[in-house]
Amino acid sequence: MTIEYFIQRANEAYANSEFELALNCLKEAGALGDLNSALDFSYKSSSKDPNEVVDYLSAIPVGKKPIAQYHQLLIGYFGAVYRSSSYVVERLVALSKDGVIEASLTLMAYVPVNTPEFSWIASILQKRSPNIYNQLKIDDFVDNRTTELDQNTITEFIISRFDSFSTESNVIDEKASVLLYENVLTAFECNYMITRFSPMLEPSMVIDPLTGRGRVDSVRTSYIATIFPEVADWITRKIDHTIAQLTSTKVTQGEALSLLRYQPGQEYKPHYDALSVGEDAEIFQDGGQRVKTALIYLNSLTKEGCTHFPKLGKRVQPELGSMLVFSNVDEDGKTLLNSYHAGEKLITKDKWLVTKWIRKHTTNYGSFIYGN
Repeated sequence: MTIEYFIQRANEAYANSEFELALNCLKEAGALGDLNSALDFSYKSSSKDPNEVVDYLSAIPVGKKPIAQYHQLLIGYFGAVYRSSSYVVERLVALSKDGVIEASLTLMAYVPVNTPEFSWIASILQKRSPNIYNQLKIDDFVDNRTTELDQNTITEFIISRFDSFSTESNVIDEKASVLLYENVLTAFECNYMITRFSPMLEPSMVIDPLTGRGRVDSVRTSYIATIFPEVADWITRKIDHTIAQLTSTKVTQGEALSLLRYQPGQEYKPHYDALSVGEDAEIFQDGGQRVKTALIYLNSLTKEGCTHFPKLGKRVQPELGSMLVFSNVDEDGKTLLNSYHAGEKLITKDKWLVTKWIRKHTTNYGSFIYGN
């Protein structure tokens, strides 16, 4: 049987909602040499049994390709198959040197910008893919000073930072549990999120209380791109874990990240993020109540675009890389009145941010990406 046969059978199985059969067909097509089928099977199976997926990619001929090894590393790292950060970083550095663009981008997310270490990785990306280098405006983040570094030095530097992240919170309001964390994302990560996902933007919606579904409304005049599992990558998973760590929640409780863009004249009028069990019944089924909100600002603004808490009399000015976290309900599940907030109208500049709503229980996104 051929690759084409198994791909056709997979498509037919999906059309008939025979998902196990579809996955088995993709698995066979991958084993015969089709990389896309192998990766499709791997990602769709990774939350259930990441060990099996890692073994599968090791066993098939196409798994020897550097790009397949990168995806194997991603699945193995976030699936806790690979627990040694030294091993993961060493493999990422080797794959970067081997021309895997995704490996270079991943490494850059763990390194401070305007440093010799960042510039060393950036130089590899520039040689391998000048187009991506220019699209991401990497020149804005490199250190042009001449510094001699070798691969071992770079590797050790990244290992020292790979699994260690800490930042102190600034308390905006203690009673409402409004906290601000600085330097959660680097300037490179902020720019990456904008560049990578802005082509997916579409008009933002609010939940219609009559239907439980989204609709465009003047209350919320912005653009949104939801980063569904199909497009989630290493950097978005890194952000998922950072948010979970800083909010003391499980990574499986998060909805998919959303990229938001507000242009001059746009705003999000005062509202609550907490869901109404009656009015939001359909969306409420996916993980229950939105217990917390996390907003990460991707650019800095002055005198406009604040996150405003009218009942607290507090405004938070967007600062690149900082994250605002607040609770939406109390310990009894009742809406916190002081969580009432707004995204103030933009006047002269765009406002970019990433948001994640955190549910009480595991979400469909969390289960699909990370398992139960």
